[in-house]
Amino acid sequence: MPRHALADASTPFAQRILIGVRYPLRGAAPVTIVAVAAFELLTFFPITFLRLIVMFFGWIATYTYAIECLRHTADGFADPPEVALNTDDRTSVALIAIQLTGNALAVLATLYFGAPGLLVLPVFAFVLPIMTMSLTFDGVEAALNPFTWIRVVGRLGSDYLLLFVVVTAATLLQAGALYALAEHGPAFLGTAVFYIIANYLTIYTFHLMGALIHHRHETLGYQPESEVIADAANPDDDVALLGHVNLIARDDIPGATDILTERLREGIAPVAMHTRYRELLRVQGRLPELLVHGQIWIAALVQSHEERRALGVVQDCIDVDPVFLPDATITCGSLADTAAHGGMTRLALHLALGYLRSWPGDMGAPHYGLLAVRMHERQREPAEAAALGRRLLVAYPEHPLRVDIEALLDTLTATPKVSS
Repeated sequence: MPRHALADASTPFAQRILIGVRYPLRGAAPVTIVAVAAFELLTFFPITFLRLIVMFFGWIATYTYAIECLRHTADGFADPPEVALNTDDRTSVALIAIQLTGNALAVLATLYFGAPGLLVLPVFAFVLPIMTMSLTFDGVEAALNPFTWIRVVGRLGSDYLLLFVVVTAATLLQAGALYALAEHGPAFLGTAVFYIIANYLTIYTFHLMGALIHHRHETLGYQPESEVIADAANPDDDVALLGHVNLIARDDIPGATDILTERLREGIAPVAMHTRYRELLRVQGRLPELLVHGQIWIAALVQSHEERRALGVVQDCIDVDPVFLPDATITCGSLADTAAHGGMTRLALHLALGYLRSWPGDMGAPHYGLLAVRMHERQREPAEAAALGRRLLVAYPEHPLRVDIEALLDTLTATPKVSS
């Protein structure tokens, strides 16, 4: 079975937007973009009926592959699919029909209602991504159901607004390319470049729809296929061993713990095995061993780019020992950044302060000191933030971050002016 690069579901969606710019340039995507664009150039034939047929089948080809990219990304795969094997052409036709109907309604609303009718277009643009995602996975009925839109958009929250902004920007860019290249540029070459840009933007936006589903799959109740494959790849022996351990634990918890200890020493083990091991250690009050296991598992999770899960283990260890800290700079620093970006302010502050305290001479110490100042500020602790900032200026007087620390201190110590 060929190996596929997997995406990290914990990567912030804003970061996926930036990373996704390269997505249509990898794998089979650029070949598809150029091949479909070459076919679409047949619209240069002067016969109107033939041009309509070429345009329609060009749309079918583009959307069929784009929908497969959406699905492939939602299933956790980092690279574009080689071919569109799982997409029914009827889904692409339904998507084209929805888009044409929505645009037609926008035009009619403008004609009949004037300026207020223009609101139909942004409203349709706002719901089009969620309609596309629903159509891809649940069919036409779900895509046309307003209750589906409301429910799913509510679960996706602010990330959906980001998606809407990007899709809108891509639509405007495509319209600009149409005007500048296809209509006012060199006839053949301008049209060819326009089709390439339009196909690129379509695949990019559909990839982002899939990336949003993958990022929020737990909230949406969707299980990516990559996780299903990973679960299926787990050795049956581990499942049987865990069942055996649970049976032994009824009468002999230390013996069951020893079995898991030996298994974990062998190398990579399922999450369920680590979790059960920690449960058994906690029941016996073997807290030092619980912390040692935490250090080892946290490091392994960070190395596997599973920072979110690693943060959960960190918090569990802090509940045992309030001064617990990952024992390596690369682990502690990475988790501090992840916690800060993920809104886990208190945990980010604990890790950043711990980094500064444990490795004051490390080159990353000023960065995490500044991160701790910002976390104090986020927790509305200006006095603590200012005190730490001043200590950083004394400890690292020549560091490039001094400018940022001073600017933050100026913000913290500024007093609002009272208007007369």
